[in-house]
Amino acid sequence: MKILVVGAGGVGGYLAYKLIKCGYDVDILATKKTNEKIKKEGLKIIDIDKEDTVYPNVGISGVYDIVFITTKAYSLDEVLKEIEGHYSEDTRIVPILNGIGHFEKFKNIKAKVIKACIYILSNKKDINIIHKKTPLFYLCLEDDEVLKKLFTPCKDLKIKFSKHIEKDIWKKYLFIATFATLQSFYQKPTGWIMENKRDEVEKFLDEVIKIAKKADISLENEKEKIIKQALNIPYESKMSMQIDYENNNKTEVDNITGFLAKESDFIRKYYEKLKE
Repeated sequence: MKILVVGAGGVGGYLAYKLIKCGYDVDILATKKTNEKIKKEGLKIIDIDKEDTVYPNVGISGVYDIVFITTKAYSLDEVLKEIEGHYSEDTRIVPILNGIGHFEKFKNIKAKVIKACIYILSNKKDINIIHKKTPLFYLCLEDDEVLKKLFTPCKDLKIKFSKHIEKDIWKKYLFIATFATLQSFYQKPTGWIMENKRDEVEKFLDEVIKIAKKADISLENEKEKIIKQALNIPYESKMSMQIDYENNNKTEVDNITGFLAKESDFIRKYYEKLKE
C-alpha cells in the first residue's frame, strides 16, 4: 500500500513511526522546515519504554492508497490543496483531527473519506522529536476493509473499527472540547482544573451533551466516564490547544470551542474570551 501521513506532530509523527515499524513504506508531509529536519536527522520517538528513530520518505509523490491527515483544523484548506492530484476515488482519506466541524470540508472530496478519532497523549519536543507521555493509544476508525488489512500487522496498536463512528467521535469531542477550552481559559493543566473548577467541568460536559443530543447522539452515560478519565491522567497534562496558547501560536479554538459556542451561551463566554 502507498501511504501518506500529513502532519508530523504528536499524532501524525507517532502514527507514521508505528506504521513504519509495522513494515510499511511511509511518506510524511509536514512544513518545509520539519521535512528538512526529518530528512536529515530522522523522526525520533520518545516512548514510555524506549527511544527510537525512523526515516520516513519526505514529501508527496504519486497517487496514494491511504492518506492520514493529522494537521490542525486551521490548516485544512492548505492541506487539501496540497494533496490534490495525489488521490483517486479508491483512496482512503482519514482525517484524524480534534473536533466535529472540520468534516464539512471533506464533503466534496472525490475519494473515500473514513472518519476517525484518536486518544493519545503526545507532543512535539522538537520539530522532528515526538514525546509520547503515557501508554495510551486508541485509534477509532470507521469500519473499512482496506484499513483493517492495513493495521493487521500492527499487533501492538489498539484499533477499533466502529459501526457507530459518529458517536465515537462525539465521545472524544466531549472530552477534548471541555478540557482544551477550560485549560486554555485558565492556563492551567488537567489536575488543577479538576481540583479547582470541577463544577465548571460538569456544567461544560452537560452543555456538550445537550448539543450532541440535537444531533441525535446520546452521551448521557459518558459524563462520569470522562470525569474518571480526567482524574486518572497525569496532573500536569495539557491539551495541545493550551500549549499553543502558551506559545502564542495559532490555535484550534474555532474548530474546538467555536463550533459549540454557536449552540450554547455558557460556552460562548469562554470562546469570546479566548478569541480576544
